[in-house]
Amino acid sequence: MKLNLINRVTPIDRLESVERSLGLPFEVLCKHDELTGFMTSGNKIRKLEYLLKAAQEENADTVFTCGGIQSNHCRATAVAARSLGMTPVVFLRGQPNQLPQGNLLLDMLVGSDIYYVTKEEYSRIDEIFAEKKKEYESRGHRVYLIPEGGSNSLGARGYFDAVNEMALQVDLNEIPAIFIAVGSAGTYAGLLAGIKSRGFATRIIGINVTKDPSSFFAEKTKRIIRGMEEYKIHVSVGDRDIEIVDDFSGPAYAVPSEEDMELIKKLAKETAFFIDPVYTAKAFRGMIEISKERFAGKRVLFIHTGGLFKLFDNPSYYV
Repeated sequence: MKLNLINRVTPIDRLESVERSLGLPFEVLCKHDELTGFMTSGNKIRKLEYLLKAAQEENADTVFTCGGIQSNHCRATAVAARSLGMTPVVFLRGQPNQLPQGNLLLDMLVGSDIYYVTKEEYSRIDEIFAEKKKEYESRGHRVYLIPEGGSNSLGARGYFDAVNEMALQVDLNEIPAIFIAVGSAGTYAGLLAGIKSRGFATRIIGINVTKDPSSFFAEKTKRIIRGMEEYKIHVSVGDRDIEIVDDFSGPAYAVPSEEDMELIKKLAKETAFFIDPVYTAKAFRGMIEISKERFAGKRVLFIHTGGLFKLFDNPSYYV
């Protein structure tokens, strides 16, 4: 069972103006998951439909999760949890600017309990979760833990379902590749499991937006999919099925390259198509470079995972 937190079936449109602006030799379809909601926009909410249902079933009144200082996942979790009457508690890697902006501002507005942690502390976030969980439970709270990005076998069911949704919108047999940003592998794993279970030959190509190697995410993908057997989803995935590319991760996680920034500004100015500097700019640029060679004359599908609140974090980047 899952909750119904998404406003509607998100559309799939051809980005003809983007194709013309960039002179692309292939067609681009876009699955607009930035439209899953407003405050809960992006890919994370598909996972949260399952995860927050599990929290309700455990009678939790408090939800823990974690991510970067401008985490889309933490913002979506905080908003959705509060809307369901639960207290959001977010552990954010980094320190805020003097004036909170973007996702962090929204975390604050919904009254999240916020704990800022260093990079070193974040490497042992499970220990910190356990310590704080005891503290909250000692005060009478029931705590439900959601991992970074909502990326576990339960959360991945959200994008397993999304394959069925997309199959009703387009003929996936005519699409050789679906491109997606990879930051914690849950979305990627769910898509891959869904495609394999339905027998489509479509490649799921992930663009790594972090400095963790693709091999790390490949192993995590296999673990997540194996774990889906608990939910009667039995899919066999081998190394050849997994394609995660490291070449477009930029200087660091959440730090775009100059090429990413130019792409963001060009697409906004010339086509009013918006992408963000953490996930979708890197993934979109990766899709362009890979598809020019491999998919010329064909049609590919890009999944827009949202993240647009990040544009309001450092507006000086864009002017």
